[in-house]
Amino acid sequence: MSAVKTEGIFKLALIIAIVTFAIVSRNTLLITIVFSVSIFAVMFINRDDINIVHLCAGFIIIKAVERAIFIFAIEPGFSEVYADETRSTVWLGAAMFTTHFITDLFLFYMVLLRAPFTRARLTAQNKPIDKVRLYKAEVAFASLFSVFMFIDLLALVENFIRHLNEIGFSMEVAQIFSGWNWVYYGYLDMKSMLTGCAFMLLWSMSTEISREQYHRQFELNA
Repeated sequence: MSAVKTEGIFKLALIIAIVTFAIVSRNTLLITIVFSVSIFAVMFINRDDINIVHLCAGFIIIKAVERAIFIFAIEPGFSEVYADETRSTVWLGAAMFTTHFITDLFLFYMVLLRAPFTRARLTAQNKPIDKVRLYKAEVAFASLFSVFMFIDLLALVENFIRHLNEIGFSMEVAQIFSGWNWVYYGYLDMKSMLTGCAFMLLWSMSTEISREQYHRQFELNA
């Protein structure tokens, strides 16, 4: 095995180990830090690749907007629910899962439309577009975000099913479904694992062994 491929495998293994540690720790702050650093690092390492730069920039912008919504809208708007554990969390859960779903929907379309956007931006700047690519990793991203959205919707539906009495159903009916918590309590773990997959895909695009595969692009019509 060549030295380049050995180095690529080592780098990818190190990345997987770091991401796995962040996920297993269940520390949301650590996960946020690891993934934020990952995005900026991949963006810097591949600063000469306009495709990866625009992809990373899209991730940064959308996730920053999502975080801003939580900090300036959801958390202040539901401050009493956060402070009092006896209060119902049905509408807080609805706001959170809906925000996550919309964010993942934007990420899904951002990935799909990234290459046309890059091509259009370069054309407007009178720059060559021959290096614009849609990497296979981006197609994998789109599939992954489809799973993200599915989990978001399941959690949102389950959130209401578990609180039927608060949206107009009788207590007897609500009691039947009160134990439905398969997605609700496993949501953080599922999203963390999926997020780990997403960022390992992103990191893989900066390793030589994976770039050999992902540089075989799908041709797009502008």
